Amino acid sequence: MDVSSRLSRLSSGDGAEYVLVLRVEDIRWLTGFTGGTSQLLVCRSTHDAWLFVDGRYFERAHDETTASRASVHIERVVPEISTAEMIARIVGVSSVAIDPTHVTVHFMTTVQSHCTVVQERIQLDELRRVKDDAEISLIASAAGIADNALRAVVADGLVGRTERQIRNQLDHLMREGGADDVAFDTIVATGPLGARPHHEPSDALVESGHGVVIDFGAMVQGYKSDMTRTIRVGAVSAEYQRMFDLVLEAESAGIASVKAGVSGALVDAAARAVFIREGVDHEYVHGTGHGIGLYIHEQPILSPRCTAVLGVNEVVTVEPGLYRGGVGGVRIEDLVVVTGNSCRILTQTPKDLTCPRSPRTI
Repeated sequence: MDVSSRLSRLSSGDGAEYVLVLRVEDIRWLTGFTGGTSQLLVCRSTHDAWLFVDGRYFERAHDETTASRASVHIERVVPEISTAEMIARIVGVSSVAIDPTHVTVHFMTTVQSHCTVVQERIQLDELRRVKDDAEISLIASAAGIADNALRAVVADGLVGRTERQIRNQLDHLMREGGADDVAFDTIVATGPLGARPHHEPSDALVESGHGVVIDFGAMVQGYKSDMTRTIRVGAVSAEYQRMFDLVLEAESAGIASVKAGVSGALVDAAARAVFIREGVDHEYVHGTGHGIGLYIHEQPILSPRCTAVLGVNEVVTVEPGLYRGGVGGVRIEDLVVVTGNSCRILTQTPKDLTCPRSPRTI
């Protein structure tokens, strides 16, 4: 991936000549370096950059930044001198901007003892919102891997299996299918446990008549996918089927509203209106979606308070849900790429999923 132009997008902020970038995903986006502990110093006026790594990552940093065409000086951190001192030698009498939300108090204090620090919210989240073609391709690849894995799991049958067993098979199939890793901890929630939006898989057994909420994703070269399907096992109750139908309608309304130039709040309102109409909006306990990329939750967050306007080539989720104690939950989620007048859906697994009521056979 060619990241050579990204360093220049760190525009001037509150007067600091230099910016210190500390989050692993941000450093990866700016330089192509995929390793662990590191710090990236960027000069705003010249776009020169210095990547500080210890001996474990020195060769890897050189190779990866060369491959990504990032113009970066690789600085090897040694025990005899602190990273803060190395930064101070480069910065000199100039100031360096550090985002206080990305750093510990100890590290901030250490850097301040060596050079002038300006506390500044560094808006890399905003810079990463619009994806290039290569990024979209990686997210689409991750989504395809997730699609294939879920289809295989459902085809294998769910009745008589525990949530953990289903989670383990799904995660295994994604890795076998080409994912570098799972995108986040997979959620599998069966029956009444589906009323917990972020339920952790347990030894609860899937039974005929259950709805099973499965929320998961794959990761490819750092980029993540995110999808949710609710699978009805055998014949579900009329009450649960009505919940399912409303969520499916809400998700369709949300997706239909996604296009360049609309606010995140508008997308949320389009989906939420279905629940308000039916008097069940109190059972909708989260926002309608979020951006995705190197982080599973990126800007914008599609909620009633979201004033951010969607732009072409942003990738967002649309994921309304209803959660009813004693009954269960329904959530349906797709990944979409924003286009000029609409959006393109990346998730390909059918939404109206059912599974036979008969037990799984091995």
